Amino acid sequence: MSSRIVITDAEERAVLGASRGLASAGYRVCAVARYRPAATHWSRSCAERVLLPDPRDSVPAFVEGLERLLASGRYSALLPGSDASLRAISDHRDRLDPFTKLGLPPRDVVRTCLDKLALLRAAQAAGLASPESRSCANRSDATDAAAELGYPVVLKPASSFSRSGGGLRQQGVVVVGDAKALARAVRDYEPPFLVQRFEHASFLSCTGVIADGRLLALTTSRVPRFWPAIAGMHTFAETVAVPEGLAERARRLLNTLGWQGIFQFQMLESRDGRFAVIDLNPRVFASITLDARAGANLAAVWCDWLLGGCPEPVLARPGVRYRWEEGELCHFAWQLRRARFRAAAAVLAPHRRVVHAWFRVRDPAPLFARALYLARRSLSDLGRRRPSQDNRGAADNVGTPLPQEPAPNERAAVVRAGSGR
Repeated sequence: MSSRIVITDAEERAVLGASRGLASAGYRVCAVARYRPAATHWSRSCAERVLLPDPRDSVPAFVEGLERLLASGRYSALLPGSDASLRAISDHRDRLDPFTKLGLPPRDVVRTCLDKLALLRAAQAAGLASPESRSCANRSDATDAAAELGYPVVLKPASSFSRSGGGLRQQGVVVVGDAKALARAVRDYEPPFLVQRFEHASFLSCTGVIADGRLLALTTSRVPRFWPAIAGMHTFAETVAVPEGLAERARRLLNTLGWQGIFQFQMLESRDGRFAVIDLNPRVFASITLDARAGANLAAVWCDWLLGGCPEPVLARPGVRYRWEEGELCHFAWQLRRARFRAAAAVLAPHRRVVHAWFRVRDPAPLFARALYLARRSLSDLGRRRPSQDNRGAADNVGTPLPQEPAPNERAAVVRAGSGR
């Protein structure tokens, strides 16, 4: 009988891609979602569908639900689908370990891999030094750091999630262009946080699986487009041959951190060929379907090893492309509004050997689930924004200031420093 794998966060592109990869390798997937409709639940790759509380709202409720699910003893392994799930599962592993394989390194290693300050130090030692950064404890530190590094700067949390009551509060990455914007932004950050220089560079994604200190799978891809266009996520990517020396440096960095499992490094590639790590995702990631289509089925490779197999190391084929559907549409509209017709046309250009985030001819339902979710969310947002009859006039006079855009020759650097996924 096929091994059963539980994977959390069934709403995410990352989990849909991993689920499809696992099913193609003969695994049966149990997908855990926090709301409906969840795209992976609508996929033919999903054999079981479960709804559990969101760890962002309540870690205890999420872990209790997982414990009840796994206690049946039917599941061979558990894969976290987000940083929040990874942190919750790692912190409460004693309750889950008796029932399934987690494959996680020790708690302190997981926390280190989710710590951007630790990543800075390890990347420097591995020859993949990040852009110049400053650790800050308050607004004054941030102001001094930005003045030293020069605007615009990238503001990052030390960790993507911080404790908030019984749940987890997400902290994102923002780009600030001046001191006033910085002063507004730092109010939302829990110290310590980072102020980082942005650099003019291309964007490279380095992904794979590492176990027992060896790379079992590796993919590198270049990323020309993002959404949001400033500090956003990958909308288009293409696999390329692994640059010389990068595999060994990535392996050295992962071994320094102590990580074992699926990973994604976000990197800048400068004009002189230097690489700089700006982020690490120690889990499944949004474009994982690209790796599988290019011959490196990361979720399956990891589960094969975790369940006692000896998978042969694989390298992804170059020339395979990835598209995130709604991200590409948003990027197209953004370019069109700015009368950048050539850049807009490039978004619509057809390509061969393309895999999409949501849609597959033989598995179309996840795209419809995603469309339904976006429609419901839009209606909900519209309802929250609609002013009442009593205060409609006042509300119509309220404007929403937008952040100042960087100059055109700076925009690409700002996007890449923001770390798309």
